[in-house]
Amino acid sequence: MRKLYSTVFFFALVAVGAVFMADTVFSAQPPPTFKQLQEQQDQELGLGKRLNERKKKARVWPKASELPPINMVYVKGGCFQMGDWEGEGDDDERPVHKVCLSDYYIQDSEVSQELFQKVMGIVPSMIYDKEMKRDPKDPVTYVSWYVVKMFIDDLNKITGGFYRLPTEAEWEYAARSRGKDEKWSGTNNEADLDEYAYFEDNSDTKLNHVKSKKPNSLGLYGMSGNVWEWCEDYFDFDYYQTGPKTDPYGPDFSLYRVVRGGSLADPPYKLRTTYRYGLYPSSRYLHVGFRLAE
Repeated sequence: MRKLYSTVFFFALVAVGAVFMADTVFSAQPPPTFKQLQEQQDQELGLGKRLNERKKKARVWPKASELPPINMVYVKGGCFQMGDWEGEGDDDERPVHKVCLSDYYIQDSEVSQELFQKVMGIVPSMIYDKEMKRDPKDPVTYVSWYVVKMFIDDLNKITGGFYRLPTEAEWEYAARSRGKDEKWSGTNNEADLDEYAYFEDNSDTKLNHVKSKKPNSLGLYGMSGNVWEWCEDYFDFDYYQTGPKTDPYGPDFSLYRVVRGGSLADPPYKLRTTYRYGLYPSSRYLHVGFRLAE
């Protein structure tokens, strides 16, 4: 039986009473039409609209030297068995299948509020949760997939770089320390998970600094927990049955984009390195962020 992509999150924030957030990605209801999706996108993209308005005005672009450091970790490509090798996960994590990746780079942590604000001139929570306590060392959140792409475009203009989002396969390969049988990023022992990740048992239902837990053996922080991370790919429940073996880039189209890693509000099961999830690309939540690849 396919899992239902429907989840409800309650966040008891320090500065506010409680924030209720719900999202249904897969349900018994028919998918929205393109027009409905466009209307939802326009409604959700309050930040994107504001950023576009800023671009029409005279904008002072920061210099690359003025940005906080962006630490990219080299990941040597190779082949691995992608998916739920333990047989304890959901149907969309199977079949386990061989995937081969080229060399790439991935950021050692999620993009911080500090970096996002320096590039874009704003932190999204200023719009969506004005009472939220902001910390420049926390991961930036309330970012839709669309707004993430806007950020990356501007970052590349400033730096002359070739930053992008990781593919789903690149994300899993890196989270598993180059494809090892690693249940959570950095450990196979649930008793040690507290040392590597923020999740429902230790997060106090609030964002926590990037790089404040142990990294995995590649030196990557927070691949499990704290915030879900957007990937480049469209999401398809059955993609593992049909996807290519070499450098898979996801299906050609879907209404959803992949997020990985679990969050501060989730149990250990959802923090597993093979756990898959999909959201509307216009979605923006307290517990969804991203990291860069190159």
